[in-house]
Amino acid sequence: MIHYITGRNLGHLNKCVANLSRFSKISNEPVKLFSFKNTHAWLRANFPQGNIHRYINPQKKAEILLNANLVMHDWRDEVRQLKQERTGEGPIIGGIYHSDLSVHREDTNWTRKFKRQVRDIAQRSTDIFFHINLTQPQEIPQLSTLYVPIPIIARDVTMAPDQVKQLLGIPKEEPFLLVQMGGGVGKYRYLYMDEWYEKINQLKSPYRIVVASQLNDVDFTFNRSIIQAPLFNNGRNLINAADLVISKPGMGILMDCISTGTPLLALPADTKEREVKNMMLRELVGDDRCLARNSLKPKELAVQIEELMAQKEYIKKVFRKIPQDGADVIANSMKLLSGRNLKELPDTYQEILKTTPFKVD
Repeated sequence: MIHYITGRNLGHLNKCVANLSRFSKISNEPVKLFSFKNTHAWLRANFPQGNIHRYINPQKKAEILLNANLVMHDWRDEVRQLKQERTGEGPIIGGIYHSDLSVHREDTNWTRKFKRQVRDIAQRSTDIFFHINLTQPQEIPQLSTLYVPIPIIARDVTMAPDQVKQLLGIPKEEPFLLVQMGGGVGKYRYLYMDEWYEKINQLKSPYRIVVASQLNDVDFTFNRSIIQAPLFNNGRNLINAADLVISKPGMGILMDCISTGTPLLALPADTKEREVKNMMLRELVGDDRCLARNSLKPKELAVQIEELMAQKEYIKKVFRKIPQDGADVIANSMKLLSGRNLKELPDTYQEILKTTPFKVD
């Protein structure tokens, strides 16, 4: 039995579904998935074969979570308690996260702090750290945990754009802009969400505007011309059908836009983590064309949208260069790690490195 612990927002939940769906295709080993109660209905709809359980705080129930052949988590800092309380030689603990960890000249104190924080969490809460990168990392971090750079993780598209538009009530030949503000659950809900919803409400654009739903309802009144989408089981279908996405910064939306070739206009960061994501997008595209300023007025927003729409082919070309088989790497790694102990981990690590296109040399 493998225990897999995931978070409460869609960025983490979609990666979890992608990883476990791929794993179920190569292994019959059961996986017990631990998640927060408000996510269970969504998880059952997206991963009906899943063995889904209520989230257990590792600080209180470490012995239950450690009763497994392998423990995986998609970024829970409190899993450090498992590593502290584990006795003997197992189970191995693996963690999955994303962010640029290299410190650059343009880093602020805010982003430097975040990068140090990720390194610290990785060392405290994992034996092996699966680090999602857009491209070959420029620097391999020196960590006490084993480090595996992996490509982005993307779910399979399961609906054609025409099907998505039919569900939204949009003619199949008509383009639309998608506004996405994340999962909307917990204390990290996007701080500037209402401010940008108001700008979207005032936007004069020739394109149809669709607002994506969240796990929790949004208390905002949109004008009648804006379509409020239902909560898609697989949000990548909605992003794939859109012509451009306007979104709060986040790795989930960044990976979905890259993997579908959909241009992304990222809104201003409200946390140090989201600032790093915007830096990653800027570096990938080559300039600030995909970043919105806080001071942007609705008329200026309309101009930036038109400029991005005119550069769709360039952005698609850039995005197509990014490998996206991270879920396969995780699935194969889970199979290799399950049942192995800490003494065997160094040799297993060498096997795992052969499954990723990125190098640690």
